[in-house]
Amino acid sequence: MTLVFGFFLIINQKHKGEQVRKGINVRIPFLLLLLYMFSASVSSQDSVTVQPVAGESGIQLKAFVDKTKLPFNREMLFTIHLEWYGDLDRYEIHHFDNPIIENFEIFGNTNSNRVVSESGLRKAVQEYQYILKPKSLGMGYIEGMVIQYTDLASNEEFRLTTNRIEVEILDPLPEPGSIKWYYITIPLLVLGALVLVFFLMDRRKKNRQAVNEVEEKISIEEQCLRELAGSLDLDDPGLKVAEGIAFLSRLLRRFLRDKFQIAGSVFLTDEVIRSLKALDMDSRFVNDVEEILKRSDVIKFSGESAEKSELERFYTLVEAMLQKSRRGELNGFRENDKTE
Repeated sequence: MTLVFGFFLIINQKHKGEQVRKGINVRIPFLLLLLYMFSASVSSQDSVTVQPVAGESGIQLKAFVDKTKLPFNREMLFTIHLEWYGDLDRYEIHHFDNPIIENFEIFGNTNSNRVVSESGLRKAVQEYQYILKPKSLGMGYIEGMVIQYTDLASNEEFRLTTNRIEVEILDPLPEPGSIKWYYITIPLLVLGALVLVFFLMDRRKKNRQAVNEVEEKISIEEQCLRELAGSLDLDDPGLKVAEGIAFLSRLLRRFLRDKFQIAGSVFLTDEVIRSLKALDMDSRFVNDVEEILKRSDVIKFSGESAEKSELERFYTLVEAMLQKSRRGELNGFRENDKTE
């Protein structure tokens, strides 16, 4: 560069006159001095290459998780990784609190220190790890952290920061072996439930059939006689006469309904009597039925009191009707039966 510039000056001087040459001679020493200083500076910059020294940038910080999509029934590892070139005790890492987390729980934490060799250089590594478990489905967050450290060589303090980490929490995965349980046990339970329902329905049907068969074998007269004997005790000191007569009326109406298809439990007493007469029933039987039903209606609707002797007589009449019907003699009443 210096030679080129000097050559330019020589050529320039040849095209000048003598007067100009005299003026330039005055300035040449000063110009040459400046040219030397500039060329020396440029030469120095072109020949020296600054090599970066590993570790001059200080500590490198990484914060990461092993999963960004986490099933609800699984755990996640959150790692804070610090590394630098040089000795392990070159820097002092200041104490820092546990990370601020949202929708996670910390189930444990560990830390480790080690020195490794990389490209012939010693590299120190410190790691802090946290085991996190989600609380609910949705999103989970690990807030950014601030890590402070001191360079013991210069006694300067520095700080590093991490970014906020987002994790999507998904539906739980089947546990090991649970798929087999799911595909085998559930169908078995459904099948068992269907078998149980079928068994119960079949047993209920059989019970109903058995009851119907028993009821068919037991005549309506026998059923009413058993109910009469089991429900009304004339020797009971606490017996209520009006209630007893009402019971006899209900029992007699049901007997007439089932035996002769007369709706005595619903229609008026007069309609029941007309129905019996229409069937050409014995007049004595019809009169006894009319007396019991009408007397029961009077006691029920007027509140009139009744004597126990009435109850006893009505009891005997109803019992006799049922017994004669059981023997097949009810439709065989004749006028001479009135003298019995």
